[in-house]
Amino acid sequence: MAELKVFTVLSEINSLMDTSKKVPLSNLIMLDRQRMDQLLDKLESCLDPDLEKAEKLLAKERELLDSVDRRARETSEKAAREAKETTDQAIANARKTVDDAKASAEDTLRQATDRANQLLAGAQAQANQMIASAQMQSAQMVEESEITQRAQARAVEITEAAQQESSRIQQETMGTLSQLLEHADIGLGAQLDALRTMRQQLGAGYIDESRQGYAPDGYQNDGYGV
Repeated sequence: MAELKVFTVLSEINSLMDTSKKVPLSNLIMLDRQRMDQLLDKLESCLDPDLEKAEKLLAKERELLDSVDRRARETSEKAAREAKETTDQAIANARKTVDDAKASAEDTLRQATDRANQLLAGAQAQANQMIASAQMQSAQMVEESEITQRAQARAVEITEAAQQESSRIQQETMGTLSQLLEHADIGLGAQLDALRTMRQQLGAGYIDESRQGYAPDGYQNDGYGV
């Protein structure tokens, strides 16, 4: 019934506007102020009282939505700051790890080179000593022909043995150097793997943080931060 009364009053207002006099040379009309006030009062009395309650509920809902939106923005800004701080710290840690790895690799390579040089020097000195001893023994045995032949044969044997020993020592030295370099390479590989793992974890953590939204009081994330 209230809706029918509203339409009736609206019809009367339209009728009043249609029958009112027009202002010359314009689209304006001259309304009966008293009659218009009466119709407006009548229209207001026909309105459903629940409309005022609905308006209050809408205002309260708008206020709640504004509060949720504000809290969501604050949460998003806080998450962005924390993510940036985490990223900066991870970058600093990664740089430090790389610097430490480079320093460790350089130190390992330096130690391996020094050790190899020492082994080579020792092998060369031992070979020279063996050759000098063979030459000395050969010189002492040249007085007689038989002694000379034995001395020469002995000298050849000693020389060959010295050369073989020198070759063996050099091979062992190179093998030791190869093992040292292999250990250095393994150490560097492990450190690089740790850096890659740190980088992957950092990337996954940042994506998870950026995808999470704030949805208090049962509100869902609708793409506007709420």
